[in-house]
Amino acid sequence: MRDHKEFIKGAFKLAERGKGLVSPNPMVGAVIVKGSHIVGKGWHKAFGMPHGEIEALKEAKDKAKGATLYVNLEPCCHYGKTPPCTKAIIESGIKEVICSMEDPNPLVASKGIEELEENGITVRSGILKEEAELLNRPYITYITKKRPYIILKWAQTIDGKIATGTGSSKWITGQDTRDFVKKLRFEVDGIVVGIKTVINDNPSLDYISPTYQVKKDILNRKRYWKIVIDPHLKIPEDVKIWENQNSKVLLVISEKAKEEKIRYFLREKGCDVVKISEEQGRLNLKYLMDELYKREIGIIMVEGGSYTLTSFWEEKLADEVIVFTANKILGGDNSLSPIEGKGREVISEAVKIEYYEKKMLGNDFFIRGRVCFQG
Repeated sequence: MRDHKEFIKGAFKLAERGKGLVSPNPMVGAVIVKGSHIVGKGWHKAFGMPHGEIEALKEAKDKAKGATLYVNLEPCCHYGKTPPCTKAIIESGIKEVICSMEDPNPLVASKGIEELEENGITVRSGILKEEAELLNRPYITYITKKRPYIILKWAQTIDGKIATGTGSSKWITGQDTRDFVKKLRFEVDGIVVGIKTVINDNPSLDYISPTYQVKKDILNRKRYWKIVIDPHLKIPEDVKIWENQNSKVLLVISEKAKEEKIRYFLREKGCDVVKISEEQGRLNLKYLMDELYKREIGIIMVEGGSYTLTSFWEEKLADEVIVFTANKILGGDNSLSPIEGKGREVISEAVKIEYYEKKMLGNDFFIRGRVCFQG
């Protein structure tokens, strides 16, 4: 008897190869099986490229007739960046489609399954559904909440400090962690920092591509933004953030920023600018999320500093946290914590983090988890 779960797991592994390149689209892998043999495999390689089902059908060719297609997400049935997958599946002669979950996109949501069934194809859905939803949690967030999936990331000492009172933070963690962070950056569409981080640390915010992604035509499709929250446009002209790594710079400024300076940076640096109103001395981050959504930025990682991290946290704009804890204790009344602000009055009100990844990186401890806000 055929093991449907094993073939779906194979589709998951293929889908993950598109991580960092397909957003805000979903990661999709497809496996075509005839009898007990795999005759076609494919995955969505990059934003704007053919979907996983199409790539698998190309490999299977005529062998697709009468075969079963395994895919982690309901096949699309509308024209977007590419033609609908349902049409190609129907024309190929596939007799059965087994998918893990329905697509939350209103343009698809059950319509893809209905179209396949109306054309005589047997469809089964729901196999390893929870795993499929975890794989494409950023995509689900982007579609249902109409904003990017938001990761808050910081490095801290054992006593929970991210910098001294003077702003010194280099280096809390070791080289293994810093290299790992550059690999994590590849997974997202944009890195968010505050202007103080740019001035004090002068980060490049660059990424390292996965070793399995070696084709330049694919890597050149990587969409990557360096997003600086800089209300009064204080960013220097000679910081590393301007160095290009197939990336764009987006300056998030107050409506009070001087027009002459705005025009200068637009002209000389070729960056993009978003003007945001201030409310009680803080920029409206929810408006910023709307602007990022319009630019099809599906996943962002907020790297600080403390003021920026706290601003996102207090607005409940956090889906996940990534924390690195070094083998150091800093102490000091004026040392900075990653999340400050109002805080909670009793422990029972503390926000819980649901860990799903943890490990050691040299002497640093790494955890990654989902944020469980109440209400």
